[in-house]
Amino acid sequence: MSIYNHFRKEELPFVERALEMLTQVERKQSMRLTDFLDPRQYEIIQSLHTQVSDVAVHSFGGYEGAERKRVLITPSYIQPELADYQLTLIQIKGNQRFVQLEHRDVMGALLHIGLKREKFGDILLHDGECQAIVASEIVGFVNMQVTQIHRIPVQIKEVPFDQILSVERQLREKTVTVASPRVDAVVGEVCNLSRAKALVPIRAGRLKVNFKVVDDPSYQVKEGDMISLQGFGRFEVLEVTGPTRSGRLRMMVGVYTG
Repeated sequence: MSIYNHFRKEELPFVERALEMLTQVERKQSMRLTDFLDPRQYEIIQSLHTQVSDVAVHSFGGYEGAERKRVLITPSYIQPELADYQLTLIQIKGNQRFVQLEHRDVMGALLHIGLKREKFGDILLHDGECQAIVASEIVGFVNMQVTQIHRIPVQIKEVPFDQILSVERQLREKTVTVASPRVDAVVGEVCNLSRAKALVPIRAGRLKVNFKVVDDPSYQVKEGDMISLQGFGRFEVLEVTGPTRSGRLRMMVGVYTG
């Protein structure tokens, strides 16, 4: 069986690039640095790591627990330094007295200037402060182009990583009851969609479970799953209990608010 059979069709271009980087490092004994990867892409590189020998895979996203990280592929005898990841922490300053910046506002501003999502990592918001971790090679461009976010004039400033915001995930707990753990039923309840309306984005490939596209509406959701639906945000399944007296499952989910 070909290794490509283990991945979805839309993942194959990334799989090919990852394999190429791994084999180049093995052959040339040199380092390769990726852009920012999401957890699923990192999982793919880790799974492909077995296809080469004497190669190590390292990752860092600016702080412990970062969701999006750059990956360094190196000969196994090399231990990279933090500077090798070429990360820069930027502070975004603006008067938020009347409008509080949200995660989507900052991401939208960065994408609007033409940046690809893989060129910046996590966006951190806390008590009116805002930071983003970006690839060092695009800091100058961001500084010149991002002058306003959500109608708020802003200034960009590089700051050292020892000033990174300490941010805990922001979850709003919500209890739902569903007839079954099918993902279309769960998404419909959490996102306030009818089951029929939930089917459309799911079959269009806009649903991800644990950062992997799932287009099968009968997929069985389990405790601990991270579910995102493009345009509707994301949530985590915290607890599954039941059945209720009516035979339905009760789920406690955490809806991401920041």
